[in-house]
Amino acid sequence: MGLVTADLEDDTANYGCTMFLHDKAKASSPTLQILAFEAAKNMSRLISLYKSLTDEEFSKLRTGPVRSPGVAFLNSSDENYLLGLAGKEKLEDLNEIASVVSRLSKSCVDEKLTRFEAAYQNMKQGIIDISNLDFNSRNAWKIIEKMEKYANNTSMLYTALTGLDELELSEKRMQRLNRSASGSPRNLSDKTTIENLYEKISFQRKQVRHFKQVSLWNKTFDKSVALMARTICTVYARICVVFRPYVPSLLSTTTTANSRSFKRLGVSHSKAFHVKVYPEADYCQIVKETNNMKKLKPSKSSPILRGASRMKRGTARFVSSELSPLSQGLAFLLSGVTKASTVKDNINQRLIQSAPPNTVGAAGLTFCYADIIITAETYFYSTKNITDAARKQMFEMLPTNLKQSLRGQRNKIEHGNQGLAEGLKDSLEKIIGWLAPVAHDTLSWQQERNLEQQKFDSKPTVLLFQTLHFSDLEKTEAAIVEVLVGLSCIYKYQNRRERDGVEESCHFS
Repeated sequence: MGLVTADLEDDTANYGCTMFLHDKAKASSPTLQILAFEAAKNMSRLISLYKSLTDEEFSKLRTGPVRSPGVAFLNSSDENYLLGLAGKEKLEDLNEIASVVSRLSKSCVDEKLTRFEAAYQNMKQGIIDISNLDFNSRNAWKIIEKMEKYANNTSMLYTALTGLDELELSEKRMQRLNRSASGSPRNLSDKTTIENLYEKISFQRKQVRHFKQVSLWNKTFDKSVALMARTICTVYARICVVFRPYVPSLLSTTTTANSRSFKRLGVSHSKAFHVKVYPEADYCQIVKETNNMKKLKPSKSSPILRGASRMKRGTARFVSSELSPLSQGLAFLLSGVTKASTVKDNINQRLIQSAPPNTVGAAGLTFCYADIIITAETYFYSTKNITDAARKQMFEMLPTNLKQSLRGQRNKIEHGNQGLAEGLKDSLEKIIGWLAPVAHDTLSWQQERNLEQQKFDSKPTVLLFQTLHFSDLEKTEAAIVEVLVGLSCIYKYQNRRERDGVEESCHFS
């Protein structure tokens, strides 16, 4: 199932896959042009997803975000649960990327590429051979580097076009001014300014032409789709290897339906393999699925998942519907399952809709509470007292139940003193220390997925389990109330001291 374009055939010869091999004899497909920006953004997301699945990044995930104090207290301390959420989100991200590639593939000339959507669905059902999709291999990284180059050049093109638009607007404004001044520059300074502007516009247009040539703007649909399609399949196989222990619904290569279909078609069930990962044992163990589940010898020569990148025998292998009439019959038998799975993946298994009823996300307060927490953090570390207008504005941000909770703490706020204020300050610093990072990750998650912004960033992204979306609603609200009550007491005492004991209401309620 090679996704190799003409200029990458030599680099990927070792894959031995032919499903998406670009045919030089075919007529050239149209170029992306304005769709280059969507393709580049999609490539950047795919690169980010690919890099997040390396051994090093998976280890960072387990030792970092999964064990962060805020996530552990508000969301869960169950590593398997959190990694399960991470795996589901990565799969959803990949499905969204594949959806864009499927749409772009409709404009390809090569028939193999136009069938990408069906091939991707078949792969998710376990009927496609992915045994040669080596993750983290030299050839795979060459494809990643090529996509990074195209995405970066397309980003430069976007910047150049934006700059050109601004210069052309300046030119139009200057022309209007000249027309109002009898059609000629008013003085030598104006003439010099106009000449400099024309030089800048000329240079900027050359920049635009250059970046159109070296970016995705001038690349064909076939070439762009082939690059992404190959990587999508590799990433899917890697997700199955890495997150299968935490997401049981991920492909195990031999579901009950597949087993019956293999037997019906005369294919030996023992020829199918699947991969299991045992993070605790610090190695990847491959299990050959036979009647007695005989285990192969585990490899301890590399950390956690590195063995998955070098598997040749016993890897996750499926019969490809493109390889033989027999397997085409299997694809026909499972075509109904594939269609049903597509609808289920797109509608019923959306991770963001799976938050339990007792969570902040289910209450629809995720970003509201994140804003409140970050505002409170800003006030806490501010060297100036909070103004009445700022306190009132923050109070209006609160939902009704939090306003009532604060009013219930009025007596504690009114009787704040020096000892209480100093004790609360130390306590609040600890709470904000673990609460604020979750709030910041919440807003980062939102910004990274803002579809209205043109982004070509392949950096690692924040995962949904790191945000307030899956946080326990009661715990989160209790922490916010404690922070706001503490801030009220601290600033009430400070105002009393600075104004020689003059009583002034400084609480948020």
